[in-house]
Amino acid sequence: MAEDTFHFRSSRGRADRNPYVDRIKDFGSHALRAEESEPLRGHWREAIGKSADAPLLLEIGPGNGFFFAELARRHPEAAVVAVEIRFKRVWLTAKKALEAGAHNFRVIHHHSRHLPDLFEDGELDAVFIHHPDPWPKERHHKHRLLQPSFANQLARLLRTNGEVWLKSDFEPYGPLAREVFSGSDFSEIEYTADLHGRPSLEAPEDVVARFRMADVATNYEVKSRKKGARIMLAGYRRQPVS
Repeated sequence: MAEDTFHFRSSRGRADRNPYVDRIKDFGSHALRAEESEPLRGHWREAIGKSADAPLLLEIGPGNGFFFAELARRHPEAAVVAVEIRFKRVWLTAKKALEAGAHNFRVIHHHSRHLPDLFEDGELDAVFIHHPDPWPKERHHKHRLLQPSFANQLARLLRTNGEVWLKSDFEPYGPLAREVFSGSDFSEIEYTADLHGRPSLEAPEDVVARFRMADVATNYEVKSRKKGARIMLAGYRRQPVS
């Protein structure tokens, strides 16, 4: 038997109980299983029909797809990719993006722990991470996405001057983000512990960023704000390799 080269496969699971296992193929190549996506590593722009110098944008965990659809719509010049672990959310995200009139995207059923299996070093221009699981109990902190090892991974996958944007309603994630991205690989573009507490969602005058989209709320962000939570926004730029 040939060796399985995939680090992560899209398990069919209980397709009789979860119809989205098969329904992600409703959208053809716009929604991909893990084993369909890994061979596209280094070729995403070509697969999406963009030039070699087009921006490649990634959202990790798009949820129901509200932000992702707007990201693809606002940046028709870019190739836009989402990585999502739940089949239903893969389906919802692809559906919303197509309904928004976008076709410059792929939504992948995959795990964020395996980004190097999907992208080459220096392939990405921007990464968006919204409301990652807080794992509030101390014994679970090792499961948090925001780790120094994750920042190091993004530093390898991003082009020079590539951007990372984070939002969270979990207050400790603000200081944690600043700590994780405080190394020499990144410089801070912008930080606020209360995005919607500002008079405007427009960037401060000293912020220069190509892919800032702080005015686009995720579905979770809307629900969280209704409960009175503050939204943290943080942006970081990949520094040139010294």
